[in-house]
Amino acid sequence: MKRKIGTLAAAALAAASLIASPAFAAGWTLGLGENSSRWWYDLGNGQYYGTPEQTVEWQWLDGNGDGIAECYAFDSQGWMYAGTITPDGYTVNADGAWTLDGAVQSMAVAAGYAGTRAQAGASEADAADGTEASSRILVAYFSKTGNTQEAAQEIQAVAGGDLFEITVAVPYPDSYQETVDRARQELDADARPALASSVSGMENYDVILLGYPIWWHTEPMAINTFLESYDLTGKLILPFCTSGGSSIEESMPDLREIAGARGATVGTGLTANSLSQEEISDWLNENGV
Repeated sequence: MKRKIGTLAAAALAAASLIASPAFAAGWTLGLGENSSRWWYDLGNGQYYGTPEQTVEWQWLDGNGDGIAECYAFDSQGWMYAGTITPDGYTVNADGAWTLDGAVQSMAVAAGYAGTRAQAGASEADAADGTEASSRILVAYFSKTGNTQEAAQEIQAVAGGDLFEITVAVPYPDSYQETVDRARQELDADARPALASSVSGMENYDVILLGYPIWWHTEPMAINTFLESYDLTGKLILPFCTSGGSSIEESMPDLREIAGARGATVGTGLTANSLSQEEISDWLNENGV
């Protein structure tokens, strides 16, 4: 979606300290007038991070071109959050970088990596030059009752790509309560259940649409086993979930940490209990897929 640069924004910071900081280079732009201490990220052609539809948009960005990206949050107007706790519950420092227990979270990326929408723009430019620009998509999902499987099939119908079911070596019980109890035990132990299935040729996929039910307010531990089973360097992961009440946002910190450690970028999540093709397309477009 194109918007006028004059309406853009990005979060509170002292201008002098940011100008001196190596975390902000090409792309980071300081506001004007009453917004002279606030920053937004310019993607060019009137584009920027932050959308009216989202309270928070997260992006991994390598502002100084050193091949190490930090994770930043943008509000619905495009202003970067800084020195605060974001509305979805994560801490960002005075430079706007996501922190855990005071430590800035980082991820190895291609030097100058400018987030998912910038990557999408580059792909479009390649296509205009006649270069192959399509991304190979994998729709991977874990499903106990079939609800997530149905959502995965609906998403594949829109996104295309290959469909893959994540299965565990020791199946979960038929009993609902026994499954709940086992899921709780695995969560408390931060377990990694062994998987009975594996992806052949994972290196050939660029985008992974990753589906799961929400168990105890987060992803099943089998999802973490799946993520840690592969080198995910340079891949984009878009999570989707089915849930009886919890939001997908509760599972996002784990996914960002685990997938980030394997070299992946995690885009925005989608709660997929009941979706139209238009909603699926909007989610994919939002993340440059």
